[in-house]
Amino acid sequence: MVVKDMDNLFTQATPVVYRAGQTVKGTVIDVTSSRILLDIEGGMTGIITKKEATGFGVTVEDIEIGSQLEAFIIDPENEIGLVAMSLRRASQEMVWAELHEAVDDGRTLKVKITEANKGGLLASYKGIRAFLPVSQLTPLNYPRVDGAETGEILRRLQEHMGKDFVVRVLNADRENGKLIVSERAAYDDQKKDTLKNLRVGDIVEGAVSGVVKFGIFVTFGGVEGLVHLSELDWGHVSNPGKKYSLGDKVEILVLGVENEKISLSVKRLSEDPWKEKVAKYDVGQKVSGKIVRWNANGVFLEIEKEVMGAIGLEQFGVESHTALEIQEGDELSGEIEAVNFDAHRIDLKKV
Repeated sequence: MVVKDMDNLFTQATPVVYRAGQTVKGTVIDVTSSRILLDIEGGMTGIITKKEATGFGVTVEDIEIGSQLEAFIIDPENEIGLVAMSLRRASQEMVWAELHEAVDDGRTLKVKITEANKGGLLASYKGIRAFLPVSQLTPLNYPRVDGAETGEILRRLQEHMGKDFVVRVLNADRENGKLIVSERAAYDDQKKDTLKNLRVGDIVEGAVSGVVKFGIFVTFGGVEGLVHLSELDWGHVSNPGKKYSLGDKVEILVLGVENEKISLSVKRLSEDPWKEKVAKYDVGQKVSGKIVRWNANGVFLEIEKEVMGAIGLEQFGVESHTALEIQEGDELSGEIEAVNFDAHRIDLKKV
């Protein structure tokens, strides 16, 4: 019995040894505007300065006496014999642990964009600084510009400041404080599902993610497709930028899907007005018009506004269009051989 009591006394007298980097729990015993005191195991007192109590949604003013806190040990014994501790760093450790798990299980996170440079975007996740490379942006947010206009690229990246982005963690290096994230990777699963189920003839709604000289790019379901200039309108479109802006909602028809290359059309969702215009013309009918141009493919004449006729070069008995003895504006007649809806012209036989 005596031996047992002595064992208990020895156990109670054994001091608790703390080390820097350790995370421990304690009970708040006093709070002032500049620090928090904690009662921690071993009869020791921990101190958390105001600086070390803020940064993760917690302030000294939020702490109440009797609260249980988990804090990170900075110094096991400071100059006044207290255990110097940090709520901020304890929170950081928990966040880094969460980020490492996110790498392993591929979960997505929401980050807030805080800065931009020519290489990409800087973001914040629970106080941890993250880098989102420009190459890891989704098509909708990628700063697509004609040529290497660095200034324009940076301006477009700066437009994202203050926005929330859904990302996937590519690399979480706690030791070096590096966190690399990807917006593109966050939509990989959605992209795979879209490509798996997408069919030619599908009609979908997307957002304009790029406006270039040869057409517009449209993103939907985590993928991006191209509406070529020739598929924007039944009429002539010389500058897509006059009709479309980044982010515009647009309904599109899927023309082709080859691996991740998707061809789209806007114009084919409406009836071709040219068909109605040429409905009155029949094969065998004689028509005439003024010559507007000629080349190696033949001579082209305007039968009426927006209705062109074409006569093959071989019908003129010359080997080169340069040998033709014609002038722009000359009247020419022909017999309709076919109405070419794809080329938007009437094929003629010279008469």
